[in-house]
Formats: sequence, structure tokens, C-alpha cells
Amino acid sequence: MTRYLLLPWRAAPLALVGTFTIGLALCVRARWVGIFPAILLISWFFKYCFVVLDSAVAGDEEPPVLSVEMINPFDEQRPLAQAILIAAGWALASWLGAKLGRPALIASGALMLAALPASVAVLGITGNPFRAAYPLALGALIRGMGRDYAWLLIATLVCGGGLYALAQPDLPLSLLVVLGMLALLTLFALIGGAVHENRFALGVPTRTRAERRAEHEQREHAAERSRMLDRSFGHARLGRISDAWAEIERWTLEHCHDAPDRRARTHAEYAALIESASRWDDPRIADRLVSDHLSRLLAQRETGRALDVLERRLASNPRFRPASAGHAARLRDLAALAGKRSLHRALGEGERRSPANE
Repeated sequence: MTRYLLLPWRAAPLALVGTFTIGLALCVRARWVGIFPAILLISWFFKYCFVVLDSAVAGDEEPPVLSVEMINPFDEQRPLAQAILIAAGWALASWLGAKLGRPALIASGALMLAALPASVAVLGITGNPFRAAYPLALGALIRGMGRDYAWLLIATLVCGGGLYALAQPDLPLSLLVVLGMLALLTLFALIGGAVHENRFALGVPTRTRAERRAEHEQREHAAERSRMLDRSFGHARLGRISDAWAEIERWTLEHCHDAPDRRARTHAEYAALIESASRWDDPRIADRLVSDHLSRLLAQRETGRALDVLERRLASNPRFRPASAGHAARLRDLAALAGKRSLHRALGEGERRSPANE
């Protein structure tokens, strides 16, 4: 756990602590004018605490620099959810103390303090505040961590007790803020590290922040492609095939490239477009997409993939033939060399039916 203990002492967290300390000091000097900026800074800091937790869960060596995406109020709600859970726990403990006396207050407070690291871990993993307050979910995480959870409890008590002892009137406020931020970042890093070290027992899949960002971008890209296909399908239903193809052509020009490092993404993009267009009543758009894809594949000498694309299209539309007679002849020869007799025969029949041979 030593490397997680040192995680907040890297360049990015230290720069954030220094910047936010200066910002909070300016807010204090501004008095009531600085209340709203101070709330923003505190909110951003706790968002970054969960970023550090995510980095530790993923096993990252370096926590990322705070970015605009991280402070998006609509994208990260875990700090607010954790604050509500802590406030609800404090209210419940106070209510029990008022009803049952001081021993009930102390017992319930100690129990909720003991469950706090588990609540933070469950919320960090799942993002679900209800699971972070569910006793069975908290108990399962504590059992999965075993002895490591005892170290988290010790770290929580040390951080809390140390800050309480330092909260003296003669201590500079800036120093207390710096120590408080470092203590919280260390605690979140230790919680994330404990999850990472026990990830197999907890059944937690570990993904880096870059992987999560890539998945998010992929989902947004798929949604944008779906909207484009809806527009193209609308044109096709009205018989405006040229307008329908114009929508798809603009998309392929933007997202399909022949560079060697982009070919895999281009093939995946064509596959998604062809799969969607193949479900349309009018086969012309899908046929044109397949012809365009075959042209690229043949130019890149990816003959095996070209034959696979052709076979799949013929399975959904037996009347399909490549738009270029030269490409059709080359594919027919390639099918013969590959021993694909049915494909060779289908292309040969198409050639005999073509107007040029008639």
C-alpha cells in the first residue's frame, strides 16, 4: 500500500493543492463575495478526490491532471452523493442520541465512521449512492478486503484525529487547508488502492481513465452515426437516393481514412454503416457502401477481407455486384484462387448477365 500512500505527492496533485490553497485564501480575503468561488473550488477538489480514487482502482502510476471534463457538474455527482450520505448518517446518529441517550449516539457514530471507507469505495466503484448506503453491499466489500480494511480504518482515524489536533487558532489557515487536502487525497488513494489490491476478491473490473474516456467517446460517436443514418434513411424512404448517399458520403469522408494506423477503425466504421443500411427496404445505399468498401480494400491489398465483405453482402442481397467491372473481375479471380467456388460462380453469373456481355 506504500505506493498508494505516496500517490497524492506526485506533481499533478501537489500542483492542484497549491493552486486551490491560493484560490481559497483569495476567497477568504474577498469575504462574502468569495463564498461562491470557494464553494466551486471545494466542489472541484472533492471531484478530484474521486479521480484519484479511480486512478488507484485502475492501478495507474500517476494521477491525471484536473481537466474541464472532471469538473463538469453534470458528469460527476459522486461527491454530492457522498456528502448527502454523510449528512444523513449524522442526522440518524443525532436522532438516535436524542431518543436513546449518549451511548446510542456514540455507538451509532462509531459504526457509521467504521463504514465510511466502505461507503466511499462502493460509491467510487459503482457510482450508485443507494448501494453505498446498503449494509449488505458494505459488508460484502469489507469481507472482500479482509485485513486491508483495518488499515483503511486506521488511516481514517489518523487523518481525522491529526486534522482535529492541528485545528488550533494560532495555526495559519493556509497550512491547515494544505494538510487537509493532502490528508483527504491520501485517504482516497488508499481506499482506491485497497480496492485494486483486492479486485479479484471483490470482482471489480479495472479500467484506466483513458479506457473509460475512450468508451465514452465511442458511445457518443455511435449515437452521432445513428442520427446521421436516420437522416439518410428519411431521404431514402422519400426516394431521394442522391441525398441519402450524400449524408453517408460526408460521414465517410470525415471518419474513414486510408492511413495504416486508421484502417482498423475505418473497417469497423464501414461494417457498422453496412449493417444498418442492409436493413433498409431499398438496397442501393448498402450496395454502394459495399462497393466503396471493396474499392478501398482492394487498393490496400486486403484481399481476404474483401472476399469476406463480398460474401456477407451476397448473403443478404444475392443480386449485388461490385460497381466496378474491373473490381468484379479481380474479385472473381481471387475467389477462384481462394477455392471459394460458390462466390466465383456467383460473380461469373453476374458477369454474363451484365449489359456489356449482352
